[in-house]
Order: sequence, then structure tokens, then C-alpha cells
Amino acid sequence: MQEIDTLWIIICACFVFFMQAGFVCYEVGFVQSKNVISVAIENLVTFMITTIGFCLVGFPVMFGKTFYGIVGNSLWYFQGIEKASPLGYAFVFFELMFAATAVTIFAGSMSERTKLFPLQIAALVSAVLIFPVYGHWVWGGLFIHQETWLSSLGFIDFAGATVVHTTAGFIALAGLIVIGKRSKPGGRRSNIPFAVLGVFILWFAWFGFNGGSILAFNDKVGLILLNTNLAAASGMIGALAVNRLQSRNGGYLLSIFNGVLGGLVAITAASYYLGPMAALLIGFFAGMMVEVSSNLLEKFGIDDAVGAVPIHLFGGIAGTLLLPFFMHEDLLHTASRLQQFLVQLLGLLVNFCWAFGAAFLMFKIIDRLTGMRVTPEEEEKGLNIVEFSDIYSWEKHMEISSYEREIKEKNDLLRKQARLLTVTEEQEKTKLARDLHDGVGQSLAALKLILGMTKKNLESDAQKLDKNQRALIQNTEKAVKLAETSINEIRNVLNNLKPEHLKEKGLTGGLEAMTKDLNSMNGLSCRLEILHPIPHFDDTITLNLYRIMQEALTNIVKHARASSVVIRAGAMNKNDYYDFQIIDDGIGFDIRKNQFGVGIPSIQDRVKMLGGRVEILTEEGKGTRIIVEVPINDER
Repeated sequence: MQEIDTLWIIICACFVFFMQAGFVCYEVGFVQSKNVISVAIENLVTFMITTIGFCLVGFPVMFGKTFYGIVGNSLWYFQGIEKASPLGYAFVFFELMFAATAVTIFAGSMSERTKLFPLQIAALVSAVLIFPVYGHWVWGGLFIHQETWLSSLGFIDFAGATVVHTTAGFIALAGLIVIGKRSKPGGRRSNIPFAVLGVFILWFAWFGFNGGSILAFNDKVGLILLNTNLAAASGMIGALAVNRLQSRNGGYLLSIFNGVLGGLVAITAASYYLGPMAALLIGFFAGMMVEVSSNLLEKFGIDDAVGAVPIHLFGGIAGTLLLPFFMHEDLLHTASRLQQFLVQLLGLLVNFCWAFGAAFLMFKIIDRLTGMRVTPEEEEKGLNIVEFSDIYSWEKHMEISSYEREIKEKNDLLRKQARLLTVTEEQEKTKLARDLHDGVGQSLAALKLILGMTKKNLESDAQKLDKNQRALIQNTEKAVKLAETSINEIRNVLNNLKPEHLKEKGLTGGLEAMTKDLNSMNGLSCRLEILHPIPHFDDTITLNLYRIMQEALTNIVKHARASSVVIRAGAMNKNDYYDFQIIDDGIGFDIRKNQFGVGIPSIQDRVKMLGGRVEILTEEGKGTRIIVEVPINDER
């Protein structure tokens, strides 16, 4: 049976090794193309350094004979491995994969701005000191039967939610605080389908992560693997639920990744201790916590290139703290669930003090000695060029830079032309208004004055007038009225060029002004009814709506022979739409005959441009109702 157990551990270790491929795919899919070579090579070099450092130093520190339950102090340079445990070298191989996972996690979070050499120094220190010391406190008795201080209190971490993932998360958080944000966070990701492949590989490899942690092949393996899969799936649902509640439109892509991986991290603490329904619940809550923490980190300005801190730190915290409330009671390591929770909380606080504190000090020292970060110019070029002198990336950088310069120049030209067009348009409006007022307007005013004087002179001797002279007086009266009408029309044109009431009171003020003007006309009554307040529209939409109402009312005045008009706003109050209705009691028309001039098509064109709908209800002899519905959301 020991041979089967050893074989199972070796197979699971190979599964966990495959996680490195998953991390590469995931990280390469998330970073910009100018950094993909850097990220891939960085992961390869990190694994090499971790392999040597952990096997020679880290494993003895983590699993050697304990020194007061604090640190291991035997098994140096592979001495005594075979005698210490029946699992022998298979166990060393298995735990090496866990160490490599922890180191790879924090290295990925600092991508796109970190120099390769300082990052490898941090990887070595983490592999030989930070990770194995905390690991000794929790797992120090797995290889040699002995008590270490956290495990003796009853702390539970079945497969590394705290030992591996929150340790890596705290190291990543410390590094991100020291190194700071990228100059352009959240740039264009190189290949999201590649990141999806990375998620599937990690999901698959996690079966070895959890399945091998039982260190035997028995009837519990099936439950452990099922719990692992269930938590990943429900983690996705939890993250998407939070995404929906927070209305992060379009952001669900990251929620999918965060949820799956967060659920996997959380169940790592507990897959041995739970039933399937409990695994579903822990995954769901972990997915929610990961998504919330991701949003919080963004608000605090912590720039994690691959989401390592939300997934591994907060996913691990969720699994570690939820475990006492969902595990089978007979498997508790303490007297009660509350006591187990307090021990779990203590383990996390110790993890924070040790992993975050040691890592923060480590990164500060490395940054002072060698500098952690590339220059802004190097970051702009991309680490493919800076770290590895990749010719293809240099060519792409020059090509993209050339395109960006060209696009910038064209954008500047377009902005300049737009400003010029706006200024020219205002100048032309001013000139047209001045010409109408000073030229045509004043001429018509003079004509009106002369005609008035002529009429007055003729009427002064009314008794001597013959029939032709009386006709002349009548024609003069008509000419005076025509001149007065022309002057009023010019005033209307000038007002329409720049409707002041729209600027002062918005569309509501414009409709009130229209209503007032129509009521001043003989024989026509106009009433404005605003049933629901008119929402705020931008200036362009407001002006178009004003023109639509104006066009409709002009048609009524000219053609409808109506005695009353009602402008009704917000009658139907549909979701995301606001409606306007213009109702008259005029002669109506048969819309099927298309005998309605240019007014109706003009209204239809404007409404269509606004993304709205227009409906015309009319019948000969029974008046007309025009219904205009426009979207409230400007993005429509």
C-alpha cells in the first residue's frame, strides 16, 4: 500500500508542477504583448531558483527536526531523507511544487515594471526563509512526527490556503506597495483566450494540489476532488453575483477568472473536512469576497497585474476563516467551532505579521540596494526589449510608437479643425443675425414707416379721394401688414439661431416659451402639461427636441386649422424612455396618402437620429396626436 501512496503523491506532484504552465498562460494572457516574453522567462527562472533554494535550505527549515517548534534544523543537503519518513524523496518533490507555486504567485503580481534580477533575489529569500518558516509552524510535523507551535494549537490548513496562498498574497501585497503602480495600469491585454487556457490548466492542476495533500490514496480522494471542482464552479457564481450587484458593466470577464481561482484557493484549506454542499457554499462566499476585495484594491490604488492579491490572499482568508463553520464537527481540532475560528484567525494574523512584515522589509532592502523598478522609458518600451533585447518587440514598439505619433497628430488636427469649425459657425451665426437685422430688417422697418406715412397722407383728405385712390390706401395697408409680418419672421429667425430660453431654463423653459408665443396668437389656445419632470439631456439632444416640438407646432399653425393644442410631457413614463405628445383638435389628415409636406419627415429623421421612436395618430376631421419617445440614457 505504501507504494501506491507514494505513486499517488508523485502523480499529484506532477499535477502541481503543471500549475507553472497554467500560471504562464494566465499571466501572459493578462499582460501587454510588449511584456509577454519577460513574464514567461521570469516564471522559468523563478522555478529554477526555487528548486535549488528550497531543496537545499527551504525544505530542511520547513520539515527538519524542530527547534522549539519555531524552525527546522535537520535534513540539510538531503541528508537523512529516506530514514525520516516512508514517503522519502516523493514528499520532497511534492512540497517543492508547493514552494514553487507560492513564489510564482507573488512574482506575477509585480509584472510589467519590475527588473528581473531583484525579483529573483526576492524569490530566493521567499523560497528559503519566508515560505518555509511559516510552513514549519503549520506543517512541520507532516514529514517527521513532531509538534510545531501553530499546529499544536489546532490550526487547520489542509492543502495550503494559508501556508501557500495567503503567504504568497501577503508577499505580493508588500511588493506592490513598495514598487508602486504601473505608469499605465490596465493596458491592453495580450490574449484573453490564452488566460482562459491558463485558468483551465490551473483548475486541472488543483486536483493534484488538494488530492495529494492527503498523502495517501484512499476513499477520501474522490470527495476531495469533487469538493475542489464544486468550489471552483460556485466561486464563479459568487463573483458574478457581486459584479451584478455593483453594476460593473463589462467587468464580468475578470469576475469569472477571480471567482474560479478564488474558489479553488478557499477550498484548499478545507477539501478534506467538508461535504459537497459545504464546499459549494465556501466557494460561493470566497468568490464574493475575492470580487469585493478586487474592487477595494483598485480604489486604494494597488496595481496588481494579474489579480494575485484578491485571488490568493483574500481567497485564502475566506477559506481559512469559513472552515470552522462548515466542517464536520467531529473533525474539529479544538473543543468548539468558535475556538477553532479563533485559532484560524490567530494563524492568519501570525501569517500577516511574518509574511507581510518580512516581505516588506525584504523589498525595501532590495529596492535600496539594486532598485526594483525599471525606468518610465523602459516601462514604455516593454520588458521584452529592456530585459531580453527582443528584436521583434523592438520593431513592434517602433511601429506602434510611429502609429501613436501619427494618430496623435491627426487627433490634434481634428481637434483644431473642430474648434475652428465651432468658432466659424458662431461667427457665421453672428454675421447672419447682423445682416438680417442691419440690412433686411432695417429696410423693412423703413418701408413700413414710409408706407404708414403714405397711408396717413392719403387719408388726410379722404373726402376728395376717388375709387382708385381708396384702392391704393387698401393696398398700402396690406403692404404695411406684410412688412410687419416680415419683421416678426426675421425676429423669429434671430431667436431660433440662438434660443436663449434653452440656455437659461433648458427644454422646460423652451416649451414654456413656445406655449406663451402660441397663446399670443388670435384664435389658438396652447397648454403645456408636464406630468413627470423632463430629465436632463445634453445640449445637442435638447436643441433637437426643441426643433421637433417647434416643427410640430409650426405644422399645426400653418395647416391644422386647430383651435387648441396640448403639449404633454412624460405621460407614459416608460423605463429608459421619456415621451412628448403634441395633440391638436384640427382637421387631421390621412397619413396613408403621404400628403403632409416636409414637416413630418423632418420630425421622423430627427427622432431617428436621437435613437427614439415616433408615432402619428391622426384621422381626417378628428385632429392629430404626435408621440415622440426618446431614450433617457445618452449612450443610446
